[in-house]
Amino acid sequence: MAPTSTRPRLLPSLLVAQALLVASPIATLDNLLTSPRALGAQARRADLPATIASGLPFVVALLPVAMVAVAVAVRRRTPGSWIGAGIVSTLALVIAIAPGQRGMTTAAPLVHGMPLGIVAAATLLVLWRARGERTREHGRSRAGRVTVAAALAWLLALAAVGATRDTIPIGPIGAALSPDLEVSSTTPTAPLDGEPAAQARHLAPNPDSNIHGDAAMTDAYTDREVLDPRGAEVIRRHLGGVCASMLFDEHGRIVAVCVNATRVTLNVLDPDSLEVLAREHVADRPFRADFATNFAGGGYAVLDDEQRVVLPTSDGRITRWSVADSSGEPAIEAVDEFDVTSGLAEGEGINSAVPGTDGEIWVVGQLGSVAVLDPESGDVGSTRFADADIENSFAVGSDGRAWVVTSRELVALRADGATPQVVWRQTYDAGTRRKPGQTSRASGTTPTLLLGERYVAITDNADPRMHVVVYDTRRGLGSREHCRVPVFAPERSATDNSLIAIGSSLFVESNYGYTLFDATFGRSTEPGMTRIDVTDDGCEQVWANDEIRTPSVVSKGTAAGVIATYTKGESVAGIDAWYFTAVDATTGEVMWRRLAGTGPMVNNHYAAIYVGPDGGLYVGATGGIVALRPRT
Repeated sequence: MAPTSTRPRLLPSLLVAQALLVASPIATLDNLLTSPRALGAQARRADLPATIASGLPFVVALLPVAMVAVAVAVRRRTPGSWIGAGIVSTLALVIAIAPGQRGMTTAAPLVHGMPLGIVAAATLLVLWRARGERTREHGRSRAGRVTVAAALAWLLALAAVGATRDTIPIGPIGAALSPDLEVSSTTPTAPLDGEPAAQARHLAPNPDSNIHGDAAMTDAYTDREVLDPRGAEVIRRHLGGVCASMLFDEHGRIVAVCVNATRVTLNVLDPDSLEVLAREHVADRPFRADFATNFAGGGYAVLDDEQRVVLPTSDGRITRWSVADSSGEPAIEAVDEFDVTSGLAEGEGINSAVPGTDGEIWVVGQLGSVAVLDPESGDVGSTRFADADIENSFAVGSDGRAWVVTSRELVALRADGATPQVVWRQTYDAGTRRKPGQTSRASGTTPTLLLGERYVAITDNADPRMHVVVYDTRRGLGSREHCRVPVFAPERSATDNSLIAIGSSLFVESNYGYTLFDATFGRSTEPGMTRIDVTDDGCEQVWANDEIRTPSVVSKGTAAGVIATYTKGESVAGIDAWYFTAVDATTGEVMWRRLAGTGPMVNNHYAAIYVGPDGGLYVGATGGIVALRPRT
């Protein structure tokens, strides 16, 4: 330990070191510039919980600022500066130790918060050993009050700017330091031989009726190609929530359902500019601690054959909304609603509702309930899978069967009158843990029907490696499992998004390690994307890309031979850069990537990417929608 007389001189250096270790300087500056504008944009919508959430990154960014301010005060021997040093160092030590926080610090993944913890502990030790030096503090200073006043003025000024803008604010420093466009090819190696899924009679035309495109949940486009990024521009529209479900109506307009912790809004948008043509607050959501992974009441929505949005709510209702008036102009009006709580467990939220082949509406609840609603009579019948939960959507086959994956098994059900009956079931390996990146200990996928609905595919949750599992849907078979293929690294394999199915090919992505807060400060998820082809004899792995990182997006595929996805790499500088990315479906190589933006407001957070009729790309984000559009 240094002599007593030198200890006070160590404190400013130790505090500045903490400021550099608690968060990347680039991330700190970007949050100081971005979060106040996001707060202002959200406050304009008079949505208090979402406004508070938008300001949290600013609060986080203030900690390193406070550390530097305290370092200056200690050097000037301002009264109270040592107490301030003790407070910020204690906070730093807590961050370095807490499992949910230490990964956010500026350090290599293997050591996480260790450097910060060591420096914070050393600072506290110096403060204790040199506590007698405090008698030498100088007179009072206005530095603290000036710092607080400056921070408040900064917050209010940028919030005012954000309130006048409709765009999602991004981190300007991170954006300036990130490549804007990287291209190795814009032409895929070869097309894929894939027919479109059967058109469901009571859904809008494929592939624009729901988050997975069609009733078979293939996440595939056979009628369009992805645009050339070199002639495109990025548009970011702030809409106050994650717009996971984006549908295209008969007029070519986007219908976006956007959800935050307490509200659900329905938006009709111009597909070229993302201008809001109509907007309506259509439902409330009770605030829950798991709001970031709770998709009930707005996460899933569909557009039916009469151009009505079918939207489940958090309080057990199925609502239907029109999105155009009689002349075709954008207008949002409530059509009807149905109370289906009689088919749900007490307090059970609805994850998804999809029209069936005979006009009935299938409903799945989070606690294992599956219900059938007859919209003509309002009758509701249901069945319950005990000790199971359902966290995803489901597929509806052209033969009337609904395919649902619970946390225990894959089941096929048929509506017997108004009551769903199980006609086919198959257990799968649900593993022993809820892996990082999953919303529950379960499959994580919406069932996907392929090859004329002869097969249905999901992933399991096995350890050390999860599998893509394909089942034969035909009845009367002894063993229904057609094949299972392990994917991704041992002890690092998980997905929480549906498989892509184009012809006989399945594509699966890794989401292992994702949470809303873990994809920050330059961190990302475990890499991985794999193609598996289904044959008459089983399945074979065609390629595995072990470099691409897709934190949580519902990727899409095209028969032209391109996989459209949304990626985020790791950055030692703490930059959170998100990219529209095209992968060659034949080789697994990245064709190109285009910067969508930087910072937490462009994180897609489990939302899907969509390919528009003209090849434009759209992705829901925590701030609204980000699009890659042909330049006009």
